[in-house]
Amino acid sequence: MLEIGSSLRSAREGRGLSLDDAAEATKIRPAYLAAIEDEAFERLPGPTYARGFLRAYAEFLGVDAQPLIDEFSERFATAPWELDEDVMFPRRRGPRAEARASRASGMIVVAIAGIVAVAVLVVIASTYPSTRETPLPATDAGTTVVTVTEAAVNPVATAVTAATEPQTTAQQAPVTLRLKPLAQVTVTVRALDEPDAIPPIFQEEIEPDEDAPQGILVPRSTTGYSVRLDRPGTLVLEVNGKQVVPGESDTLLTIDPDGRVAAAE
Repeated sequence: MLEIGSSLRSAREGRGLSLDDAAEATKIRPAYLAAIEDEAFERLPGPTYARGFLRAYAEFLGVDAQPLIDEFSERFATAPWELDEDVMFPRRRGPRAEARASRASGMIVVAIAGIVAVAVLVVIASTYPSTRETPLPATDAGTTVVTVTEAAVNPVATAVTAATEPQTTAQQAPVTLRLKPLAQVTVTVRALDEPDAIPPIFQEEIEPDEDAPQGILVPRSTTGYSVRLDRPGTLVLEVNGKQVVPGESDTLLTIDPDGRVAAAE
C-alpha cells in the first residue's frame, strides 16, 4: 500500500521546505497541506478538491502524482463528503462586508416591493377588460388588413393582430460560465466551434483566491463555450448557476447553448 502522506512529507523535508513555503508556492493553505500529509482527507472540502490539491502538491515537490491519486481514489474517494464552498473559500466578514450585506438586503426589499406593485397593477388592470375597436378605413381588394384593438382601460399593453403569420423572434438565452480554480491552472475559453485563429474570449493563468469565492465570470456567449485546461483536476465550472466537476483526465470541455457540458475527445 502506497503511503500518500509520508511520501509527500519526505519529499518536502528532503528539499528543506516548511509547510508555509509549500503553501506559498502552491497557493494551497498550510492546513490543507498538513491534512494531506496526515492523510486526514476528511479535513478537505471533498474528493474533487482533494485530488486537485494532491496533484498540485505532488507536482510542486517533483513526485509522480498519478500513483498517489490512484491510491487516494481506491482508499478515500468514496468518503461521504459534500462540496462546501465556505470551507474551500471562507468568507471574512468585516465592517465593510457587513455594510455591503446591509445594502444588499435593502435592495432586495425594494425589488420585492416593486414586483408586488407590478403584480397589483396587472390584477387591477385585468379586472376592467372593456375595449373599443378602432374603425377601419375602406380598403382595396388584396390589401392586407391589420386590426388594432386598443385597451381603453388596461394600461399594461395593447394587442395587435395581423392577417399574415406572426414572425418568431425567440433567441437562445446566453450561457453563464464561472471558473473556480482548485490550484494554479491556465484556462483558455473560446466560443463554441470558433476557429483557433480568432482570439479567445478568456485566456489566463488563474489560482484559488479567498477574496473571490464566487469564481471568475467569463463573458457571455450565445453559442456556448470550449474550455481547455493545461492540467486536469484543477478546475470546477459553474454553468448557469450549477456546479460541474470535470473528470480526472478531462482537459477539453464543451458547453452547448443549453448549458450541457461534455468532455471533448
